[in-house]
Amino acid sequence: MKKCAVLFVMPLLALLLLAGCMGGAKGPSDEEQVMQQTKSLVADLLAVKADTILNYVSEDFSNDRVADKQELAGQIQKAKDKGKLEEAGRMIKEHEVKVDLAQAKVTVDKKKGTISVYPIDASADIGSVTVELVFKKDPDKVWRVVSINIEGI
Repeated sequence: MKKCAVLFVMPLLALLLLAGCMGGAKGPSDEEQVMQQTKSLVADLLAVKADTILNYVSEDFSNDRVADKQELAGQIQKAKDKGKLEEAGRMIKEHEVKVDLAQAKVTVDKKKGTISVYPIDASADIGSVTVELVFKKDPDKVWRVVSINIEGI
């Protein structure tokens, strides 16, 4: 009887301890979440996954070249309609576009409530640019791009 109790209680105790360890573990930090968003965005851009790009963009997005998220969505739709996305995919391969995040630093601006990733180096056989992505946590608790700064164009 004692042996049965031990055989029953020990696995149960192990499960409870494991659950306690898992429950106490914190998720990724804001900085880690932003870097993961950056990596996912870069992968989707290089794969020309136009349907996912807007998922990375905040409703508060603004830029000197694109007024807001709605305008960006319109530009993506126009590019789709004109077959420019397929052309972009070919150009990415043809010009050997690469994005290097090795030097990218994640910087928190507590006053603005933003986190930036800079420098993101994008290069191709025709030239290079350096990009800064600025993220803000949206009401749904997802970090999304609110601004893009590009140097070298």
